[in-house]
Amino acid sequence: MKFILSIFFIIILPSISFSKTMIIQTNGYIESVEVLKKYITQNIPKKEKICEMKRVPVQKASQGFGADNLIGALIGGAIGNKLGEGGGKQGSTAIGALIGSEVVRNQKGALANENQFVEKEVCRIQTITYTETSEQVTGYKLKVEVDGDIIEFISNKSYNPGDTISIRKEISYSLN
Repeated sequence: MKFILSIFFIIILPSISFSKTMIIQTNGYIESVEVLKKYITQNIPKKEKICEMKRVPVQKASQGFGADNLIGALIGGAIGNKLGEGGGKQGSTAIGALIGSEVVRNQKGALANENQFVEKEVCRIQTITYTETSEQVTGYKLKVEVDGDIIEFISNKSYNPGDTISIRKEISYSLN
């Protein structure tokens, strides 16, 4: 028991300190306000239609049998029918139809081989990325005059220089 009491008096009692804390409400005056900001940069993709004028080749006509070939065959057949006599009328009509169709086909091929170009608007959809930077207020750094001292505070609320604010002041007294 004496051993425990001696440890208490030697180790524990000297480490106990006695103190008193006083809390006082006082007023401070805003001397200056600095806005604290951070900048946020974002990449924003946008799809845009991009158009430009280009020289493009004329679309080549089809080399197949079409309505224009049929019209050429009919005209050629009618001419062959007029020129043919007797039993050769059917043959003349057939040969005229073949020649009329071939003439139209050759004209289409000649137009296709002339390498003609036209000015044409050519458009495409392209994704373009824009960089956008925005400013965000994170708080306010206040310099406040309290009891003749200038003290700095960080606040989420904005104040104006000259504003009076209420400040809680804690004073702590302790024995060394």
